[in-house]
Amino acid sequence: MLKNKDMAIYFSLICVTFLWGTSFAASKIALHELSPLNLAGFRFIAAAIIFGSILAVKKSHIYQEDIPQLAIMGFLAITSYFYIQYTGLLYTTSINASLLLATSPVWTTIAGIFIGQEKANHKAIGGILLAFLGVTIVISRGKLFSLFMSETLLGDMLMLLNAIVWAIFTLYGKKIMSKYSPFSAVAYMNIFGALMLLPIILIPNPLNPTSAIEQLSSITLPTIAAVVYLAALCSVYAYYTWYRGIEKIGVVRTASFYYISPLFALLAGIWLLNETITGFLLLGGITVIIGVYLTNTSKFNTTNSKAAEGSGCDG
Repeated sequence: MLKNKDMAIYFSLICVTFLWGTSFAASKIALHELSPLNLAGFRFIAAAIIFGSILAVKKSHIYQEDIPQLAIMGFLAITSYFYIQYTGLLYTTSINASLLLATSPVWTTIAGIFIGQEKANHKAIGGILLAFLGVTIVISRGKLFSLFMSETLLGDMLMLLNAIVWAIFTLYGKKIMSKYSPFSAVAYMNIFGALMLLPIILIPNPLNPTSAIEQLSSITLPTIAAVVYLAALCSVYAYYTWYRGIEKIGVVRTASFYYISPLFALLAGIWLLNETITGFLLLGGITVIIGVYLTNTSKFNTTNSKAAEGSGCDG
């Protein structure tokens, strides 16, 4: 029988998957008024302030020699990652985005196999093939022979690129994630990522023609609410709770909650954005999740690295 404290952890992890699942819908709402870079900037500057306050209270510090690596991690996981993701969301649905981004552990495993950090066992290979079949069904919505005619193809491809970027970040950040507490590492990389976003959103440029200051004067309450939701809950609270779950119940049991996230994304997309779901999309989504599950659990059997702790990539 589960103890009360275990029940509390499990409930809080379900809340995290709800936040990460619904973050795609919240982002699409904010993108009605903000450019992808400005949305990322507002979100992570706000999150960086909160993260910085927590680090100050905890009296956390980093070694000077680790600053370059944490800065690169911030660029990978925040600056470039969310620019790609928010741009992709302009061209695809929140449901597709959630399902395709869920393939991040698959790309991590593929990269790990090539560099010798993971073993290419039958379970991993089966999971990879199944996930790719699911991805094909999701993008084509069952029309496999007209895959490249899909209306959401550009956005879907950007989401797959997004998943690959997260995989690179996961492998690159293994050493740092073992050197610091995971929450502290995530907090610092959020701060570095926000600092790199700051000049890009303040000065008009080819990537961001309208500065954040120009857009700030015209945003409405729903957009402000979406940014606060993404910064305070989906970034700070969700990551704090995720890593607390890892400390209390372990990596494997915590990671299993991640597979619920696309369900919340699906419900949020239908309820908040009037997105539609077809039988083929549902089939593809289930296939993706099963493939990711098989791939991810094969990693737990072959390595003791903390890469699995990076399973929780939010939107």
